[in-house]
Amino acid sequence: MTSQTIALFRYLMLGIMSRRLFVLLAVLVLAAVLSASFIEELAIINGTAIVSAFIADFLRYSLSLLALLVVASAVAEDYQSRQFERLLTMPLARWQYIVAQTLVIACLCLLLALPALLLVSIYSGVAVGFYWAAALWLELLLISLLGLLAILSLEKIPQAVFFSLAIYLLAKLSGLINLMLAESVRLSEGSAASRAVEFIFGSILYLIPGTGSFAESDVFFEPIDLLATLGEQLFSVMIYALFLLAVCLVDFYRKEFSF
Repeated sequence: MTSQTIALFRYLMLGIMSRRLFVLLAVLVLAAVLSASFIEELAIINGTAIVSAFIADFLRYSLSLLALLVVASAVAEDYQSRQFERLLTMPLARWQYIVAQTLVIACLCLLLALPALLLVSIYSGVAVGFYWAAALWLELLLISLLGLLAILSLEKIPQAVFFSLAIYLLAKLSGLINLMLAESVRLSEGSAASRAVEFIFGSILYLIPGTGSFAESDVFFEPIDLLATLGEQLFSVMIYALFLLAVCLVDFYRKEFSF
């Protein structure tokens, strides 16, 4: 079974590795460098830190969108070309497809994180560069697995990308949303409606990744324990990754394909 899974992984990996992917990656890197040069001219103080943070966040969001599009497009193409039907007529279990896709996502995220390692190391040093690359890899892995679940469930690229981005942004803004809800309850003197809204949104935010699941931009402005911060993110991402993979398996096994 291991050899079959590896063979499927190689086949799926060849499907996403294209010249277009590398061209898009090169364009994003060039856009990050050119924009950083412009930002550096405007910065009055802490220019290096501001430029490094800008490059890191620019790559974070652009690469997250790119990873989502690549994963969603690859799985959607399997639906459209009836690839699932052909694969499942072979001696392959459905869980092997999910495992192979997970390996593909891990390799894709590693490829996308390498430019961040190079650029951040140039602007902020090797230690911060390695931290940001590792943290970004975990972040891209999480959003890509969310995209995999979305495309397996919704089967349409626009809906899957929109759903994944909505969850991602909601998770990123969870701290701000909590503060806004708490302040709303305080200003309304604890009205029942405000408490109900706080409870509903609090329950939703409890189920999605918190801010600790993402790379910390504070590393560019103040000294922090990089290993401890990365360890907390690793633990959080692995918990959610296992949950997303379990849901992917359940959703994929319940689907019926015509042979």
